[in-house]
Amino acid sequence: MGRILALVLAVTWIAAAAAEEPRPLVFGVLNQQSPVRTAQRWNPILAYLAEATGLRFQLRMGATVQETDAMMGRGEFDLIFTNHNFRREHDGKYRVLARWAGKPIYGVIAVPGDSPATSLRDLAGKRVAFPSREAFVGYAVPMEALRAAGVRVEVVTAGSQEGALVQLQARQVAAAAVNSRFLSRFAAQSGLRYRELHVSEGYAEMPVVVHPRVPLEQADAIRRALLAMADDARAAAAREASGGKGFEPADEKDYDNVRRAYARLRE
Repeated sequence: MGRILALVLAVTWIAAAAAEEPRPLVFGVLNQQSPVRTAQRWNPILAYLAEATGLRFQLRMGATVQETDAMMGRGEFDLIFTNHNFRREHDGKYRVLARWAGKPIYGVIAVPGDSPATSLRDLAGKRVAFPSREAFVGYAVPMEALRAAGVRVEVVTAGSQEGALVQLQARQVAAAAVNSRFLSRFAAQSGLRYRELHVSEGYAEMPVVVHPRVPLEQADAIRRALLAMADDARAAAAREASGGKGFEPADEKDYDNVRRAYARLRE
């Protein structure tokens, strides 16, 4: 009888401990690459953050950009790597923690290296690939440039920046609109030969933003770990997988021109 009681108490204790264990923080990532490549890049980063902060993280994203944005709008992410939160319908729901380190990013409209196009006007009526209609440097910024040039194109939504460049490489479209950093990385990996037909003004790199329900002490610990990633020996695998050095300080004002570009797209 005593053994049975001890076993019942032990099982009860384990169940109670499991029930009290806090859920992992849900970390979203914007659909820039396929889910497999996203996981290859971000799981080492989340493993580093877990080791550095003692918190647990779960990587999540929707099947499409639209689904990921909808999940963000419903508050399903505790943190997310995106700049779509600066769209008017999402602005203010999350706050900036840190941004990906590096020079500003630019919206690029790229054509194959041997394309006869020499200006945006040469794209009139042509098929142009965009990641999605929700994308910032991949749609809002290049569409503003095309509109200013008086050029109408056939919009092809590819689902991600990777998808847009795959279509460009396969000659399924005349041009593709993506961000400069992603373009150079994709070209290095795939051998894509391209020319930049248009390059926008610079915008701050994409940030990690946090939902206000995350306790301040946890958010601060995550921010410190993100900023330490460049020099922390524990982050070596994360740096290698991501192809970058980590994150740098950022605040809301750094993204005012992003907000303005999204607003102009609605005009």
